[in-house]
Amino acid sequence: MSVVRLCIARTKKNKGRGTGFIVVNTANKLVVMTCGHSLNKWVRGTKVGVTFHDMGDASAKAVWVNTEKEVALLLIDTPSNPEFSTYPAIDFSYDDVRVGDFLVTLGHPHGMRGYHDVWNNFGLVT
Repeated sequence: MSVVRLCIARTKKNKGRGTGFIVVNTANKLVVMTCGHSLNKWVRGTKVGVTFHDMGDASAKAVWVNTEKEVALLLIDTPSNPEFSTYPAIDFSYDDVRVGDFLVTLGHPHGMRGYHDVWNNFGLVT
């Protein structure tokens, strides 16, 4: 599965949370894309904890954050973790989006915990 959970340390009492998905998987790195607002108070270099669908953990570094476009990219170095090479990158579609097309959003809104809790994130493009 390409979806990952993210944990951004703020303070001892409060942590930022989010989700992302793997967009690149090469022999030396994984690149995870997430929403820019998840990192809006942090800068490049911010450390982010990543949890994969099989509960494997990694540490990522925010390498690009654009809050205007609502996108951030995180980098995970993988040479010392060869098991990460089995995680697939998401396959994008470049077809035009039309009104009425089926839409799925990936994530865990409002603190949802399980990887199967995306059932309420379906809809149609309006």
